[in-house]
Amino acid sequence: MSYISYRHVDKAFGPQVICRDFNLDIEKGERVCIIGPSGVGKTVTIKMLIGLIDPDAGEIYFDGQNLCALRRDEDFLPVRKRIAMVFQGAALFDSMTVFDNVAYGLRKFNLPEGELQDKVEEKLSWVGLKEAIDKMPEELSGGMKKRVGLARAIATDPEVVLYDEPTAGLDPINTVRIVDLILALQERLKSTAIVVTHDIPSVIRMSTQVAFLYQGQIRALGPIRELMEHSDPFVRGFLTADPSLTDILV
Repeated sequence: MSYISYRHVDKAFGPQVICRDFNLDIEKGERVCIIGPSGVGKTVTIKMLIGLIDPDAGEIYFDGQNLCALRRDEDFLPVRKRIAMVFQGAALFDSMTVFDNVAYGLRKFNLPEGELQDKVEEKLSWVGLKEAIDKMPEELSGGMKKRVGLARAIATDPEVVLYDEPTAGLDPINTVRIVDLILALQERLKSTAIVVTHDIPSVIRMSTQVAFLYQGQIRALGPIRELMEHSDPFVRGFLTADPSLTDILV
């Protein structure tokens, strides 16, 4: 069995089908980018991995454990120490300092205050923001908020990091900086990365595998260069921004 496995997963919100017999295997140490048109459920797939959304059917395995057997939120606490998520827009708490934002998840593990301080300072130094430890989110730029969100996610030294649109809303320079950080942090942590994104240049730079999600299933899976020459014109058209090859309407 793979490190992470989705097996025959179904998920719908009323009449809107998100996953239908969804299957995906991810190996340890990979950087997998989940791509596809807006609204197809890319974020839902990663939220199911940490119990923020429950599948309607099927099974999801992490390191041999069936996560669908976990019923209560507290049952997921050990999983969420090993799998962290960077939310779109960073999702910082506006009423908390940078220190308290990064420390938020760590406090659940009742660390001594000195160890907590050291961990927060270490992770902020990894993202180049140690000097911002006492600032409030309103004092930070968009790129800085993204980096604080990264520091908060990696505070527990997770084995897997989930990124939800990590470069959304950033200018090209800050986009490159965030992608560089994702690559550097994965190297430091020796972790597995799953990235939901629409940013094809970033996918080219950081992915080892690309999963193309459409109509509830993985329509194509493989290295980005292979998908750009895929036999499916829809997949090829999406990746090369050729509307004549797709049936996406906006």
